[in-house]
Amino acid sequence: MSIRRITENVYELQLGKVNAFLVEDEKLTLIDTGVPDSTGQIIEMIRAIGRQPEELKHILLTHSHPDHAGSVAQLKIITGAKVYMHPAEKLNVEKGFVPKPPDPHFTSLVNKLMYNLFVKNASGYIPSTKVDELLQDGDWLPIAGGLHAIHIPGHSAGQLAFFLPGRKNVLFAADAADNLFGLSYNCFYENFPEAEHSLERLSTFDFDIACFGHGKSIMRRASEKFRNRFLGHRHAVAQAKATQPYLVVEQDATLRMQEPEKKL
Repeated sequence: MSIRRITENVYELQLGKVNAFLVEDEKLTLIDTGVPDSTGQIIEMIRAIGRQPEELKHILLTHSHPDHAGSVAQLKIITGAKVYMHPAEKLNVEKGFVPKPPDPHFTSLVNKLMYNLFVKNASGYIPSTKVDELLQDGDWLPIAGGLHAIHIPGHSAGQLAFFLPGRKNVLFAADAADNLFGLSYNCFYENFPEAEHSLERLSTFDFDIACFGHGKSIMRRASEKFRNRFLGHRHAVAQAKATQPYLVVEQDATLRMQEPEKKL
């Protein structure tokens, strides 16, 4: 267990084999909650940065897998924080069970081996809790100056990434990819064509730092590394969805967020 400061207001919470992230503002926002029984570690890390558990007001779940949503129920009870996620996986969290894909896709034999060792026979049960707010692609949250939700299915149907503009733009990429042994594909995907499209789409955003559910955050030139790894020369950047009002295509064919007016 350790905590690492990523930017002036973002912390990487290393919870064993998985990461969660804390965004510091007047109130605190937690992105993902680790496996069940990670609550004590997370509360200890909140106190380590000089804050109190009751200051945690928002818990954003990238998806429902037990290593990401395992401690959300207990944290909600302790802190009273609201829970946000995509509607496609809402019932998994509220029922307390996350089914495994019937036919997972692996990009390498190593990933298949890791899946068989660590995922295949792992429990799909998590403590259940109510989801308070549903997030759709393009939703904007008035957190730390503006946090944007991006729907990136593939690893799971309702997976979300989050984009935080600032002096250094930060992408929370969830399990769309990982950085365990360098930037690469995740251990498994439920739908690989969707995952490829999601990675291509993320590769068109302009971000300095990329944070992952598994592996260390990339601290420099992260979007360039995404483009080199997941775009290559096979796909035209024009395929990226540029119809949403908060995206602006620049001359270098990357995307930057244009903050909309506040909803609240």
